[in-house]
Amino acid sequence: MASLVTLWIGRLLSVILGGLFVFAGLQKHLSPYEFTDAVLAYELLSESGAALTAAFLPWVEILAGAVLALAAVLPRKALSRVTAFAEAGRRGALLLLVLLTALFVVLLAVTMARGLKIACGCGLFFQRPVGPAALAEDLVLLAVAAWLYGRSDP
Repeated sequence: MASLVTLWIGRLLSVILGGLFVFAGLQKHLSPYEFTDAVLAYELLSESGAALTAAFLPWVEILAGAVLALAAVLPRKALSRVTAFAEAGRRGALLLLVLLTALFVVLLAVTMARGLKIACGCGLFFQRPVGPAALAEDLVLLAVAAWLYGRSDP
């Protein structure tokens, strides 16, 4: 019974985490100039580096989030023929989200240490300033993604 509950909690968290990354990626994609400005505000990339980040990062978030969420909601019978592929996709998406979120945590911590007073450009809340709330949010997302990655069942 406990494993069934854990399985459903894992699936629910996968859908939520995947959905959050799809939403954040869409927000960034739909506001490319605002997102590019947010990336430039960190003062770590050139204009061309910021433009490349603004062009590609939203799609990485959208695709990884969608794969994670879909793998959690598709019926197991639908995946039976491609179980290995679906599991690889789920784990790949989670690994990508763990790495991205860890990068975001480091980026926020460095920015806070540098004393920059800028908006995080996170996609969930564009106007949220870099600070403890944004850092805590990313740490929670990182913990959830790492927990899901460490699990063997989808």
